[in-house]
Amino acid sequence: MLLLMDLDNTLVDREAAFAAWASRFVAEVGGGPGDVDWLLELDADGYTPRDRVAVALRDRFELTDSPDLLVARLLREHVEEIRAVDGVAGLLESLASQGVRRVIVSNGSVWQQRRKLKLTGLADLVDDVIISEAVGCKKPDPRIFAIAMDRSPDRSEPWMIGDHPDADVRGAARVGLRTGWVDRGRSWPGDDLPTVQAATAPAVIEAALATGIPYHS
Repeated sequence: MLLLMDLDNTLVDREAAFAAWASRFVAEVGGGPGDVDWLLELDADGYTPRDRVAVALRDRFELTDSPDLLVARLLREHVEEIRAVDGVAGLLESLASQGVRRVIVSNGSVWQQRRKLKLTGLADLVDDVIISEAVGCKKPDPRIFAIAMDRSPDRSEPWMIGDHPDADVRGAARVGLRTGWVDRGRSWPGDDLPTVQAATAPAVIEAALATGIPYHS
């Protein structure tokens, strides 16, 4: 079995880390709770381009910091608070003994994503890591899934597990992968349902394993 997995808000809790940073940043610049909510909505789980967020921060809080400095802060400061989702580490470790190939497929910068893997200890619990900046394409581009498949010695029974409906689930489904959606309490936006879904990555992975697909080492 080949298990491709997203990183942010799938294996690690990027949402909580960024929210904690946002609260500190807003307090630093003299904002209030409403400004934290605004920043979290603008951030869109990291999918809004960082330069656009930086410009919005300058305008809203009348900051004199350069956009480049704000982009650097947005990219780096919350990373130090990243934690693995409960249950992920133990499950990834157990999957190795079951012959499951564990591969992270993540959008983002190499420094940022590698730092998250180091801080959480997940770097030692997967077989391969595909990061969009390193390979020159990002989800939902079919090329990034093809790269992950091509680098695997066993491409049978491939799955993609992630929290983003388009980047992770629909992108993978378009290239024929079974899909698991980490819904985080949300409702699926559409009729094209994922193969399985649950609130957390461990629950989704367990649901995928429970479909009866045989393991291959």
